[in-house]
Amino acid sequence: MEDVDWLKSMLAIEREVRPPSSTRREQKYLDGNCVKLYHDGRIIAYAEIRKVGSHMEISTVLVDPEYRNQGYGKKLMQQAIEKIEHNKIMCCTKNPAMAKVLYDLDFKITKWPGFWTNFVLTINTFRRLISMIIRFDFKRIWLQGKNILNYDQFEIIRD
Repeated sequence: MEDVDWLKSMLAIEREVRPPSSTRREQKYLDGNCVKLYHDGRIIAYAEIRKVGSHMEISTVLVDPEYRNQGYGKKLMQQAIEKIEHNKIMCCTKNPAMAKVLYDLDFKITKWPGFWTNFVLTINTFRRLISMIIRFDFKRIWLQGKNILNYDQFEIIRD
């Protein structure tokens, strides 16, 4: 239950990622296709992996503020990349620290990962918007909406 509480609190604090869901749904995320890092038995970092069009996307990347700038974000991303067997991997960010990690891991900026991938990303964005409207999470809507054009799409294509 500690992991679920941590995830829900991080999602509430970090308004640039998806909004938190019910405890049961967050537990499904934790039990699903994701990567988690622990320190002294306590979760400190988390990333989801999901299929988006013709890519696998690493999304909802969270590192506990107490453990930032210590290499845990890079370690988390390395483990996510190792876990993914698909040849196309993408990640979207506007955070300069995350962008540096992605560059260090050989990701390249792409403006067009393909029609199907962009279509699915657009659908996911609208689904997230509707979810935030239903929750009356207008601060999150405002923050994500005003920054949407600042995001870069990064990808790795493996042979």
